[in-house]
Amino acid sequence: MALSQAVPFYQSDALRTVAGPALRPGGLALTDRAVSFCKMAPGARVLDVGCGPGATVDHLRRHYRLAAMGLDCTPAMLDEARRRCGAACLIRGRAGALPFDNGALAALFAECVLSLLPVAPAVLAEWHRALAPGGWLVVSDLYRRNGIGPPPGGALQGCVAGALNGPAVQARIVEAGFRVYLFEDHSPLLRQLAAELVWHCGSLAALRQAGCGGPGGFRPGYFLLVARKGRW
Repeated sequence: MALSQAVPFYQSDALRTVAGPALRPGGLALTDRAVSFCKMAPGARVLDVGCGPGATVDHLRRHYRLAAMGLDCTPAMLDEARRRCGAACLIRGRAGALPFDNGALAALFAECVLSLLPVAPAVLAEWHRALAPGGWLVVSDLYRRNGIGPPPGGALQGCVAGALNGPAVQARIVEAGFRVYLFEDHSPLLRQLAAELVWHCGSLAALRQAGCGGPGGFRPGYFLLVARKGRW
């Protein structure tokens, strides 16, 4: 089954079938890893940016008793999230214009979101503004395991279009005013997801149509980063 070009890869039926409502490599495993690392206390006010169908919001509320909220700009995704989490904890909005006062959040999750944003530095500045001093930023996303800077366009436009290499990702986070505490490679989760998608779609070409691989030696990987806003 080929992947439709009219639908973004993260909204495709193929990804939904293989990855479930989390819509990313590893499901909720890296979410759990981040919560454990940060030692988030019950009741902490947390935002999942690009919450999609609400899997992370629901998980954080049910399993960790966090005051988790979700923000997304896609009505269809929010409709599904409301069925899963209820409407009270969900917001329609954009990652670069959060409807929160300065320092309102204890933590912000951005899972498979940052590489999709066209103006990442401005968005990171907005996230820094909304986080309280000492607040946590959790990012899991695709990155380049080889080469420098962003991948080329053309065949690679899609879910890897905004990917950087590891040092560049961390530098961008630091430039926004954060201190990086953790950067882990979890590329085996991406390989597992890719293998399952190939099985589901019937060919590697279908994946490449979505922008999840391509020529020129580009090697996508998957990372978890945890950073913190300074207390100064």
